[in-house]
Amino acid sequence: MSAGVAGPGNALSELTEGQPETTTTTPTTATATKEGSTTNSQLVILLAGVAAVLVLIGIGFVIVRDARKFAPEGDPELVQATVAHDVAVRERKRRAKAKAARQQRKRNR
Repeated sequence: MSAGVAGPGNALSELTEGQPETTTTTPTTATATKEGSTTNSQLVILLAGVAAVLVLIGIGFVIVRDARKFAPEGDPELVQATVAHDVAVRERKRRAKAKAARQQRKRNR
């Protein structure tokens, strides 16, 4: 095959054949990194983190204070519910009921 006739297998070689290889060299310039901008952004991130933690602590404080303000302190039903779980108290109540039932049966003879 001649250089002027392109075959199906020579497509890549024809593209690179006539063009000289050029390398461009770009001068590298030293880019100065701004240390002030990275320090400022780290400072901003740190301040934002501290502010977020303080906001969360404040929200928690308000929730706990509000819950304590409206919590029932001496509700008899709550006291009885917690006392009813005590084994000794249940045993005393059961014995008192049994004694009262025996006395009632004696009266009805």
